[in-house]
Amino acid sequence: MQEIKRKYVVPGDRIIEGNFRPLSNVTKSGNSIFATRIGIAEATRDGIKVIPLSGVYIPRVNDIVIGKIIDHSSLSWQVDISSCFSAHLPAQDVFGRDFSPARDDMNKQLAIGDLVTARIMAFDRTRDPMLTVQDKDLGRIPRGEFLKISATRVPRLIGKRGSMIQTIEQATQTRILIGQNGIVVVTGRNAEGTQLAIRAIRMVEEEAHTSNLTQRIKTLLNVPEPQSTETLPESAESEGQKLNSIPDTEEQVQEELGKGDIE
Repeated sequence: MQEIKRKYVVPGDRIIEGNFRPLSNVTKSGNSIFATRIGIAEATRDGIKVIPLSGVYIPRVNDIVIGKIIDHSSLSWQVDISSCFSAHLPAQDVFGRDFSPARDDMNKQLAIGDLVTARIMAFDRTRDPMLTVQDKDLGRIPRGEFLKISATRVPRLIGKRGSMIQTIEQATQTRILIGQNGIVVVTGRNAEGTQLAIRAIRMVEEEAHTSNLTQRIKTLLNVPEPQSTETLPESAESEGQKLNSIPDTEEQVQEELGKGDIE
């Protein structure tokens, strides 16, 4: 596959010419692929896409979102999911099949202002999205610092195979919930760690389009770089020679300790 450098594009820009598969925020005309959104063009093994720099969250079925309860009827809660669509969470989804509007107090389960993690169960653009909290790790969020970022920044905040968010969580001793709608909730052991995590998240949001962002985040969080074992100082080499002369039983202990360090 022909390589293309990540570059800024606007709608109508020709990104590349050739037999490539168009992915998201692009269109193919003839043998060329053009951008349909303002963002950064990128080539992957699957094809060509544009990572948008801004945009309103559009719900998709099976998205995990974080929303705020803003109202309720006798049968469902209305949930703000930071979109042009309001979502609905059926009361029966929370209370069970034997839910009775006359008997069950909905405010005791979810009150106005509560945050919930939910999955979009149904949505077809002809009616508001329907939510469910029946899956594992979904439901009311008991505590945490709430913040909103652009939904287009969520993939960058998560990172490849979760690398970015894991780095932030481990360095700040926090737990970070991320909705695909751009809502983030940070829960930490202390205020200092929580605020540092929020600073890192804001940096990702503001600098998502720049290079070497991971390194700058590690610098902000004071994450030490892994030490290379390819070249050892002279003192370390001499220590290694000493280890070679240690009896077998001690050598086995040192070997096991070394394995633990690597893990």
